[in-house]
Amino acid sequence: MLKERHRKLYYITVALFVVYLLFLVWVVLFKLGFSLSEIGTIKAYNFIPFHYEDGHNIGFHISEVRDNILIFIPVGVYLCLLFKEIPFWGKAALIFAVSLALEGSQYVLAVGSFDITDLITNTAGGIIGIGVYLIGRTLFRDKVKAERINAVLINLITVLLVGGTALILSLN
Repeated sequence: MLKERHRKLYYITVALFVVYLLFLVWVVLFKLGFSLSEIGTIKAYNFIPFHYEDGHNIGFHISEVRDNILIFIPVGVYLCLLFKEIPFWGKAALIFAVSLALEGSQYVLAVGSFDITDLITNTAGGIIGIGVYLIGRTLFRDKVKAERINAVLINLITVLLVGGTALILSLN
């Protein structure tokens, strides 16, 4: 019975990780939009970390940095839950690769700009997610219980985030 519950939670976690990755693509590439009319209109890049053309509007960029970090935290948690055999640096490299793919796609599809700052902050967010997972694991002596709690919490966060975003957009 217990193993059956673990298996169900595992499959739910895998499914919600896929949903989260699709949500991440939608947020990063399409900026929560539903129209493909923007494709091919923006093609830019920035290779100077934390450099912004409008230097007097720093507050906006601080929130962008915060948002980039926050949106990648679940990626780190999910990687820890689903790919235990991959060491820390392997997970960090995967987070970097996902961010690089998204940033590169923005440039290639001309839906945004490739920004080194986003690459740095996205990767930092994912690494923070790994740390959140590890903290969650160390809070409990029972590692199985810690795994379940981590999985339930990240799954709940995913459902609330994706569902809440969909609800807000449907009401506007």
